[in-house]
Amino acid sequence: MIYAVIVFLLTTAPAVGLFMMTRKLDKKEKESKKLLLKIVLMELPFLIATIIAENVSEISLSLVTGSNMENPVFIFVMCFFVIGPAEELFKFLGAAIPTWKSPEFNCKFDGIVYCTTSALTFALIENISYVAGSKIPLLTGIMRAICCFPGHFMYGVLMGVFYSRARIAANNGNTSKKILNFFLALLIPSLIHGLYDTLSFNLLPALNAVEGTSGGAEVINIMKLLMLIGGMFIVVGGTYIALFTVIFRQSKTDYFIAPAYPQPKKPADRMRSDT
Repeated sequence: MIYAVIVFLLTTAPAVGLFMMTRKLDKKEKESKKLLLKIVLMELPFLIATIIAENVSEISLSLVTGSNMENPVFIFVMCFFVIGPAEELFKFLGAAIPTWKSPEFNCKFDGIVYCTTSALTFALIENISYVAGSKIPLLTGIMRAICCFPGHFMYGVLMGVFYSRARIAANNGNTSKKILNFFLALLIPSLIHGLYDTLSFNLLPALNAVEGTSGGAEVINIMKLLMLIGGMFIVVGGTYIALFTVIFRQSKTDYFIAPAYPQPKKPADRMRSDT
């Protein structure tokens, strides 16, 4: 029973914690629960679409090339041209469709709230499926809590920054800048996502290669494995650094149009009006 509770917390708590942190940092004007719920519900069918797109692409690519996810080149193509772009596209759509024309979308930090809500919804459901299907759910839960949740969250933060810039450009009538920021909102997270997944999916083949060799070949394979692990640490560490740097800096930004709702007066303002 205790084991099951621990696994459940590892599977769900990171998503809840990151969501609450984002809500707390949204100091200018809290987004309505109704709008955030629309993002969550919108993301569910897109999650199914992502799974279908990835499976169809993997099967088709396997039939054409005769390779699979044990082949480094196959992994690279899948991660950079299928998994990363597909997941980020459908997370973007899940955030953008309910919010792009919403009157609540009036602050630079709002884009981060919307995109991280979509990303965390995706990550939570994905995490449940991975942990539930794992032979060692506790280890899987720990690894995904440390690496995958912050990764998906960071992709959402970066996406949200450019999404807000696209909204500002649209408000200013700058169509070319709006399209550019839409493109960057998809490109930057997709590239980082593709890099992380490429390193991650190559770990198991590299480990198998070490176990199946000896002598000089084993030394070379061990070095490759250590380089992959080192790369993972750099990407994950960089994710954490970028995460807190970007999100705390963006939380201090202001409105780009007037607030959607009347804002309460600050104590100093009330004192001035009373006098």
